[in-house]
Amino acid sequence: MIVYGDSRWGNATHRRLVEMMDRYKPSIVVHLGDMVNSGDNREEWEIFFEITSPLRSYAFFQPVKGNHEKPDVYYRQYFGLYNYWARVGNYVLIFLDPDVGVKGCESFLRSVDLSNKIPIVFSHYPIFSGGPHGTTQTVKNLQALHDVLRELKVPLVFGSHDHNYQRVVRDGVTYVVTGGGGAPLYRVNPIEGLLVSAVVHHFVKVRLEEDRIECEAISIDGKIIDSFTISVRSSF
Repeated sequence: MIVYGDSRWGNATHRRLVEMMDRYKPSIVVHLGDMVNSGDNREEWEIFFEITSPLRSYAFFQPVKGNHEKPDVYYRQYFGLYNYWARVGNYVLIFLDPDVGVKGCESFLRSVDLSNKIPIVFSHYPIFSGGPHGTTQTVKNLQALHDVLRELKVPLVFGSHDHNYQRVVRDGVTYVVTGGGGAPLYRVNPIEGLLVSAVVHHFVKVRLEEDRIECEAISIDGKIIDSFTISVRSSF
């Protein structure tokens, strides 16, 4: 599985990253939102689909709506996916639309049929971030979900919105910000639990094993900027 976000108008960078992703032949590609810069610009969507066509020709493409997908007339037409989930082996992939509000997100999280599966959560907005959006009210509000995620034994949460890479660990939950898909990069400031950060365009390669999750963050120049493994049977 490949996870990334915030390609927006950075088409040359996005194309290069997709070429790199294609070498791994992922079965699933998750885009964390801000696929385009203006959600009502059809030409931007056409460029996005052209760039990602190699991946979409064989991989399941799982989108998350970002703030730049608004107005979401084309997102609704092309995907129509907001709060939804999918089972993949021993895992349940949960895709959030924070526009429903914190209570709406909590209600949706609790409604997902985990059935002894391991949940991984994806959201455009991060729960914790040392980037410039980390101090916005939207992100601060979402931090109320941390206790819910702990209760549901979610080991890994992916977010985007801030254009950089971050790995934050709070109370056994690993939060990854991967907003390096092509948009202009943002600085990272120190926050509680921040273990690794990088201001670089990148994507994250994820391997889902029965008892562990293996992740590598790979920069546009091919360097591994972070690598970690989460034991999903003993994280909590």
